[in-house]
Amino acid sequence: MATIVVPPVTPSPAEDADALLKAFQGWGTDEQAVIGVLAHRDATQRKQIRLTYEENYNENLIQRLQSELSGDLERAMYHWVLDPVERQAVMVNAATKCIHEDYAVIVEIACTNSSSELLALLLALVSTYRYDGDEVNDALAKSEAKILHETVTNGDIDHGELIRIVGTRSRAQLNATFSWFRDERGTSITKALQHGADPTGYSHALRTAVRCISDANKYFVKVLRNAMHKSGTDEDSLTRVIVLHAEKDLKGIKDAFQKRASVALEKAIGNDTSGDYKSFLMALLGSGI
Repeated sequence: MATIVVPPVTPSPAEDADALLKAFQGWGTDEQAVIGVLAHRDATQRKQIRLTYEENYNENLIQRLQSELSGDLERAMYHWVLDPVERQAVMVNAATKCIHEDYAVIVEIACTNSSSELLALLLALVSTYRYDGDEVNDALAKSEAKILHETVTNGDIDHGELIRIVGTRSRAQLNATFSWFRDERGTSITKALQHGADPTGYSHALRTAVRCISDANKYFVKVLRNAMHKSGTDEDSLTRVIVLHAEKDLKGIKDAFQKRASVALEKAIGNDTSGDYKSFLMALLGSGI
């Protein structure tokens, strides 16, 4: 379930575009006015605002936002205003250009979208089609759990069979396989994949895929908790989770966070951020209008 709060009656795209222009004018930008508009419009509405703003004022809204805002708020707002598919493509592209490729970002996006979303988003990166149904073949799960055990035990994590299983089976089928693996071997597949050196980072990417598939909410709770570590805030990870999931399934992540951390996600983020960046994240979390 989404968390953003969209008023039952909203101004027209032209009125919203006008409100944004007024927020940009004067001695300084009215960041709260920008947040008040864009953090409370869904993807379709935001696209209409972008198109209307460009048509009425002959300038690109995203470029204007980038020039008016700064820091963490600017980066978060930039991703938020993009179309959802474009937003994820931008994040994947950035991850591939890191000095050390940020496999986790790529895997998160690839493993937490449905097949239809992936076809719209990552055709150049994903060449398999994953069935999304709930049907499970228990005999297949048991036999493939054995294959996973054999490949992991042999240290052959690059084995084609392992990639085929994790890359093509449905979430329901994979969860059955992971369950068989745990029951038969006395350990989880993610713990089994931790053994041995991996200078390429491949096994870490594989563990991330398994975690995203088996329990995405639990995985993102871990990402959020790590992002708000006492040694310093990882604003990029914090922004990524909130912005990518606010219109999709952030409610489930919030509930899982509360259960795991014994504190509301809003409170945790409120204690770890400040200023307009904090206000923007709180709005996406559904904390009032």
